[in-house]
Amino acid sequence: MLENQNTPQEKSVYRYGAEYGVGFGIYLSLMALAIMHGFDTPFLLLVAVAMIAATPAIIYPMLRRYRTIMHGFAPFASLWLLGIMIFLFGSLICGTVTYIWLQYVVPTFIYDQVMTAIELYKTLPGDQAAEVVKIMEAVVEQHALPSPIEVVVQMIMLTTFLGSLLSMLLALLIGWRKIPQPGKRL
Repeated sequence: MLENQNTPQEKSVYRYGAEYGVGFGIYLSLMALAIMHGFDTPFLLLVAVAMIAATPAIIYPMLRRYRTIMHGFAPFASLWLLGIMIFLFGSLICGTVTYIWLQYVVPTFIYDQVMTAIELYKTLPGDQAAEVVKIMEAVVEQHALPSPIEVVVQMIMLTTFLGSLLSMLLALLIGWRKIPQPGKRL
């Protein structure tokens, strides 16, 4: 008599977060690759900025769909948690892609970016710029640059934290909207 155990209402918020997080992870991965390639092709940096700006428009329908599936009985905490899970699972996928990119495809990426920053700061006037150059050169000489996994872990933590803040705002916004009755539109 338990024939229909996998109805949408019986899925947990974590499962919805994982399912929505797959598509969002692909989106974040494309954004990360656009940022990394953007240092060589400035147009890709513009694409990445547009993708960052579009992130709320990507997450909002997911949260709203969940609330609709739950027939409007998705409290603020559930919506917020769903948003956090979407960002967490998405950033894990993006982190995997980024790690592979930094470790195997372009293993000198971090070093190259630091060297580019050193050259840029050398062209700037002032004592502060010279101090930054000294610090970055010391980091390079002491082989203290972060490893790809350190960069990825920090990226995952930052993405999840910022995603939790964005999800909080979106959950509040969605909570204020009325759920349409069947057959009616808002």
